[in-house]
Amino acid sequence: MKQNETQRQFGDALIECLEAVGASVCFGVPGGQTIPLYAAARRHGFRHVMMRDERNAACAADAYARVSGRIGVCDATVGPGATNLVSGLAEAYASAIPVLAIVADVKTEREHLRVRGVASQAMEQQAMLQGVTKRVSRVHAPEGLPDVFAEAVRTAVTGRAGPAVLEIPEDIFFAPAAGEAVAADPEAGRWPRYGAAPRTEDVAQAAELLAQAQRPLILAGGGALSSREADEVVALAERCSIPVVTSINGKGVIDEYHPLSRGVVGVFGSVEASVALRQADVVLVLGSKFAQFNSFLWRLPSTRQTLIHVDSDGAELGRAIPARLSICADAGRTARRLREALGGAAPRAAWQTDLSECPAQPGTAEGDPRVAPEQVILALSDLADEDCVLVSDASLASGWTASRYRVRGSGRHFLAPRGLAGIGWAGGAAIGAALALGDRPGGRVVAVSGDGATSYWIGEVETAVRHRLPIVFVILNNAGFGWIMQGEKMLDIEPRSTFGPVDFAAMGRAMGARGYRAETLEEARAALREAWQGEGPAIVDILTSEDASPSVDWGSLDPSAASAYGAYGMG
Repeated sequence: MKQNETQRQFGDALIECLEAVGASVCFGVPGGQTIPLYAAARRHGFRHVMMRDERNAACAADAYARVSGRIGVCDATVGPGATNLVSGLAEAYASAIPVLAIVADVKTEREHLRVRGVASQAMEQQAMLQGVTKRVSRVHAPEGLPDVFAEAVRTAVTGRAGPAVLEIPEDIFFAPAAGEAVAADPEAGRWPRYGAAPRTEDVAQAAELLAQAQRPLILAGGGALSSREADEVVALAERCSIPVVTSINGKGVIDEYHPLSRGVVGVFGSVEASVALRQADVVLVLGSKFAQFNSFLWRLPSTRQTLIHVDSDGAELGRAIPARLSICADAGRTARRLREALGGAAPRAAWQTDLSECPAQPGTAEGDPRVAPEQVILALSDLADEDCVLVSDASLASGWTASRYRVRGSGRHFLAPRGLAGIGWAGGAAIGAALALGDRPGGRVVAVSGDGATSYWIGEVETAVRHRLPIVFVILNNAGFGWIMQGEKMLDIEPRSTFGPVDFAAMGRAMGARGYRAETLEEARAALREAWQGEGPAIVDILTSEDASPSVDWGSLDPSAASAYGAYGMG
């Protein structure tokens, strides 16, 4: 497999394509077929982050795209490498995040030997990847690379963003390059690439509905945060004194210390935010698809409210909850146009949520001997500043962080895998977020994960150590799959889905990270402070309650819909 180093190779051309669109980092796991990519990256000084699992590489590329505003890039070899990408790409697809996955394939001459791995590692990977990406594009000859590459990137960043695959057979990977280097176009890798403006008549109708409202509210989703004009959402809220709630993926659209911020709605959100959403008469929805947990099984917003739904993807309009007015346009641009249309309206004070019958925020029961997870997250909020990015894993970790962590500043300061909501996302995502922050002074990433989710990515702590990344991994360790254990307890199922004791702090130290273990809240706070002040990655392993739940029961908001299963009746 030795190549003529004096001749420009296909791998060189591929790196040139990445650099031309402004991509500066790729996450992946090497295979025999992808060695030319790795060799070319080293020749060009292109940053390649070698991960320990392809799933984590896809998660890293996803988070990199969210934080940087540029397409994320990952790679994998044929067959088992491709299968490991699937979970990470599926999350990016569901959350509309642009990722370019460079995936190797068997030699073209062995196509007829693909089925059941007759050709080493081969399988029907295109069909598998098509279900979790926008498109699978294949390079059939070296001279076709520039056009196929451009098409894959364009697919990922335009319309409803999402992952695209660039599939390259082994014989093409090892071939000489064809043609000259492509012209640089850094804008090609930015997203969203083209944001549609709303129609004038839609803006006028929406402005009239908002002007007539007594209790208008903005519900901002992930689409609002992805918009190139996301700051216009806050500008509209401030101009018209409209309170703002968000979905989990929209968390960060508005500084959560802002007087108009009401928090995250839904099962994993703030009770006050959901109560505010219930009491609104006109709801302006900017870039939300009404996911199940955010909307309490599509009960909120309700049909009694006047709904203005704005989304860049027309397929989402009316799909889950009907609206009075549907607008297919970029959320930020629509907010700007509405602010301009309402500019002549008389200023008024923001309406206040009636909290007289507001139930308490769920948390840890008094007397629980283990550390309360919500207190850990509150301690993180106290430590964090506007340069911090918190990366949450799925399941209960998402509930604790969404409801209790308060984002400082407006922007991508909070990431969570709410598209597919699969556990095991945070470790790889934290690495991607840290690389996206680059050398930003004071920039720090905090990854919050349950112990069950941590087991999916614990090996990537070594990756963080190798690259000296400023990541604090916080593990809420209840020795089991918390959501499942609590459901089993409710159903009186024994034994429960518990693990044996694991010392994640010791595992972190074994990989070169600083490691701290806490059994009390005081120890946890002290460990977090020390981890925050040190250099490089650290693990803070906290023994937390197995019974504590952040989940908001719809029945607590609407007693007429109370269920014996509480929040566990949500799906």
